[in-house]
Amino acid sequence: MRGQLRFSSWLVAGTVVLGCGDDGRGDTGAGATAPTGATGATGASVTGVTGATTSEETSGEATDPTTNPDPSGTPTTTGAIGCSGDADCPTGQHCGSWSGECVPEGGCVVSEDCEGGQVCQGGMCVIGGECGAQEFELTQVVPNVMIVLDRSGSMEGDVQDSDKNRWEVAKDAINKLVTSFNEEIRFGLVTYSACVGNGCSAGTIVVPIAEFNGGPIQQFLADKGNGYLCDSGDPETSTGNTLKALVGEPQLQDPTRANAVLLITDGDESGECQDTTNGAAAAAELFAQAISVRTYAVGFADGILGSLAEIATSGGTMTPYNANNPASLELALDAIAGAVVSCTFELDFVPEDPNEIYVFFEDMVPGIANDPQNGWTYDPNTNTISFHGTACESLKSGGVVDVDVVFGCDVPIPG
Repeated sequence: MRGQLRFSSWLVAGTVVLGCGDDGRGDTGAGATAPTGATGATGASVTGVTGATTSEETSGEATDPTTNPDPSGTPTTTGAIGCSGDADCPTGQHCGSWSGECVPEGGCVVSEDCEGGQVCQGGMCVIGGECGAQEFELTQVVPNVMIVLDRSGSMEGDVQDSDKNRWEVAKDAINKLVTSFNEEIRFGLVTYSACVGNGCSAGTIVVPIAEFNGGPIQQFLADKGNGYLCDSGDPETSTGNTLKALVGEPQLQDPTRANAVLLITDGDESGECQDTTNGAAAAAELFAQAISVRTYAVGFADGILGSLAEIATSGGTMTPYNANNPASLELALDAIAGAVVSCTFELDFVPEDPNEIYVFFEDMVPGIANDPQNGWTYDPNTNTISFHGTACESLKSGGVVDVDVVFGCDVPIPG
């Protein structure tokens, strides 16, 4: 049975296989298939056990007393029933496809009687040859996303196609976002400005980034009505100062995962707040860090895409999102979350030789190329496999539902 990993709207059936043998190829080097793992959890995993070791591995002799291959390589089995098809065999047995002898279900005379990826040991087909038993799992590495939400007084303005104001619609959209992607993204929340001093104050982290953080974010926003908006009379759309304050922020400097900012604002940055920095310059600083932070920008009003385009370009995401009604805001947030969701998976054991890693989609040969543009790469520092470009998009779109990651054997494991 194959495992399924659930990442929001896309499914991946994941299998990690360990193959051993003299050269990692052919029947004696076929990999062991992983049974299923958890479905629908953050960091969902595929867990399994490779083929168990038999006494043949140490003695080099068959343990089945009925099997005795002769030196010429022609199989001979004492008391075996010859056959040309399954109908020739007693109930509960089938005809070995190569040996032409009746064997129990799952049984064999030689490895050629077994399915691909299996070898004959002790009269039974087993996975993985001499690999022994090893437990392992494949875990999605979920990204960090800090939502940066404008709380300036203009958020009390009207919204098309809604009887709610911008602040209320934004809260609804964020609640849906953190619910839908609660397992696939580690969220945090900043609101800006801090509404202190004489205006232009940077925002503050009101909900720190954490796993399964949808509940705390919803709880924070639940009782924040119009009275929470900063209508001080001073300039308070301090986008640049708020992004600048996140440069070097430890919560967004996690080297083991992707880190991003999701900016939601209904207006251009206050001109008075740009004396020391501006949104585009701050986004560029975030993106230029050794541990890069991308900035996604959503304009929750018409007429502000020009300034947000500079922020998105400087922040490494290139294109801002326009959202002037509830439906378009939800679509924008969903699209950004889908782009952020990880195509990186951590292995819980380190392969002896990274050059012997092979990856297959849908059991198709040849496999997916080791390619940082449209294939996969392995990072020995984090022991992760990441999919890129068209390979990642195939996973997210649901175009691929079966993935084999094979060590030491350059064929997929059917099933």
